[in-house]
Amino acid sequence: MIEEDKSLFLSEMNDVSPLKTQNKTDKYQQEVLKKQAQATVKSVKKRQRTHAESEEVASNVILSHVAPVHSHESIMYHQKGIRLQDFSKLKKGAFTNQAQLDLHGYTSEEAHSAITQFIAHAYQEKLRYVRIVHGKGYNAEAQFPILKNLVNQTLRTLTTILAFCSAPEKDGGAGAVNILIKKAR
Repeated sequence: MIEEDKSLFLSEMNDVSPLKTQNKTDKYQQEVLKKQAQATVKSVKKRQRTHAESEEVASNVILSHVAPVHSHESIMYHQKGIRLQDFSKLKKGAFTNQAQLDLHGYTSEEAHSAITQFIAHAYQEKLRYVRIVHGKGYNAEAQFPILKNLVNQTLRTLTTILAFCSAPEKDGGAGAVNILIKKAR
């Protein structure tokens, strides 16, 4: 700068007071903390999204191998090692039904929650033979009955289930499942 510019600059800055050093630091620290907080929030949200997506993918992978069934089809499942007599008794409905859940009128989300809670409660109460009535889905607009397939898929993922199969005609037929639950310890 030339001398004339310096004097002009100083005259313009004559009534300006310098900032306190502490204010500069505080503002800078606040800005840094704000950016760190934003980065942390962003990171947490990203982790939550990734976790939710991985759970959704995992549940879809678990359930995607189960072929959908039609209204009139029977469903059947059993774990390895179940006694043939127990499974035969389950198919015939030759047991005392200890509890029953009727899913008519439920949405998919409500039904899924109700199923898991019902089975957990039955296991805690040491019930062995229960029934879920899902209906045949004749009024559904979908190609396959939604609740029937949801029951079929959900029960297969629960570790407390030893076996299940469609009930005999007198007990609801293809619109209900008889379930054998593991013995509670």
